[in-house]
Amino acid sequence: MKIRIHNSTYIFILLAFLAGYFEYIFLLLLIIIIHEGGHYIFGLIEGIKASKIEVYPFGGCTIFDSELNISIKKEFFCLIGGLVFQLIFFYLVYKLYLNGHVKSNTYFIFKKINILLLSFNFMPILPLDGGKLLNLILDLFFSYKLSNILSIIISLIFIVIFALYNKTFFAIVLSIFLIKNIVLEYMNIKIKYNKFLLERYLYNYNFKKIKIVNNINLLYRDYTHIINNSFESKILRNIFDRTS
Repeated sequence: MKIRIHNSTYIFILLAFLAGYFEYIFLLLLIIIIHEGGHYIFGLIEGIKASKIEVYPFGGCTIFDSELNISIKKEFFCLIGGLVFQLIFFYLVYKLYLNGHVKSNTYFIFKKINILLLSFNFMPILPLDGGKLLNLILDLFFSYKLSNILSIIISLIFIVIFALYNKTFFAIVLSIFLIKNIVLEYMNIKIKYNKFLLERYLYNYNFKKIKIVNNINLLYRDYTHIINNSFESKILRNIFDRTS
């Protein structure tokens, strides 16, 4: 596993240093690394390894080497790891502050950054943690393909709300970045679903819940499906049609 610092982060650090906000950027990046470390550790507990952690000026991303058919429970556990680590870190700094080991100004900057990051990161927008949590909740009620489409639609709605409510240059830059990721998510939705189907075909999953469906596009996560026609032939036909 490797940690990759995005090029924009170096520019952001330089600008923050020149503007006299070095303490802000240092605390921000420290919290981001701690948060992503939580995802990484919780992933290891579930036996899921991360290939890399990417650090951006406004957040991070832990990329796991996991199958799309991983259980909702396991993915949720990995997801909350970042929040748990961030809150534990905040509590430790808070205790140090109470004991006089952290200056008041530093603590209040640290507290403000934590609140801003948590508020931003848990908005229901992909690829933020809030967007991933939304996707997991939708997976409980809708088919895998439909839940991904709904997640994209809801993400776009909240990006517009975020941009209109925060009419600042930084908010506009964040909105553009998020829209870029949503567009990529939409463009790859067919490929992603084909991978989801291919995993079902190649690996012997033993899901306890069973659901009867008439259409191969209606498969759910965490379910074994009974399909009227041949399961294997429909999967192969679907993959061929989508990729040809």
